[in-house]
Amino acid sequence: MHDPRLEDHALGIELQLAELVDQADRARVQGLDDEAKAIQAEIDRLQQELAETAEKVAEATPPVEVDAGTACI
Repeated sequence: MHDPRLEDHALGIELQLAELVDQADRARVQGLDDEAKAIQAEIDRLQQELAETAEKVAEATPPVEVDAGTACI
């Protein structure tokens, strides 16, 4: 069964990741290595969560059936 909440959750994680990558870049430029490492740890955690969410979305999405007699090439 299709669960749009999973897709919304994945999108939220992607937005968080984009923001954190920017923050980590700024921290590196400013020489804040400890802060950059802490942010990178959060990025790593969110990437893992995104991968797990993507697996759940894939499992919840029924496969598409194609009738070879009507398929267009």
